[in-house]
Amino acid sequence: MPQIVENDDISGIQRLIQRLAADDGISVYQLAVRSSLHPTTLYAILKKKPSATRRPVRRETIRALAEGNRYSVTFDAVRKRVILESAKEPTPRTDVELLLEGIRTVLARAGRRKYSTQEREKIVRVLSALIYA
Repeated sequence: MPQIVENDDISGIQRLIQRLAADDGISVYQLAVRSSLHPTTLYAILKKKPSATRRPVRRETIRALAEGNRYSVTFDAVRKRVILESAKEPTPRTDVELLLEGIRTVLARAGRRKYSTQEREKIVRVLSALIYA
C-alpha cells in the first residue's frame, strides 16, 4: 500500500485513522501509542461530527499519526487533501528500537510528560543498570 489520500476535513481524518488501524490490524489505542499521541486525542477525533464552525484537526496531530506509523505526510492546501506515502521496504527493527519503544510505551502509560529531578535520576540509574548489566 504505497499511498493513502484523504480529505483534510473531520470525516477524512476519521477515515484515515480507521484505515491505518485496519491496515495494521491494531486497535485505535495501539495506533495512538505507536504515534506517541494520547488515546483520547484519537477517540475525540473519531467522535467529532462534521461542522463548518468546528476547528480542523491540527497538522501536528496528523503528522505524528503518520510518522508513528512509518508514513511521510504531505498536505495539499489547494485540493485540501492529506497524502500519506509509505516506504516500499519497511526498515527492519532492531532490538534497540524495540527496547526504546517499550520504554516509551511504559513512560507514556504513566500519563505524565514531566518528571522531577529525583524521578529522572532514578530512571537513568535503572536504564544504566540494564545497559551495563
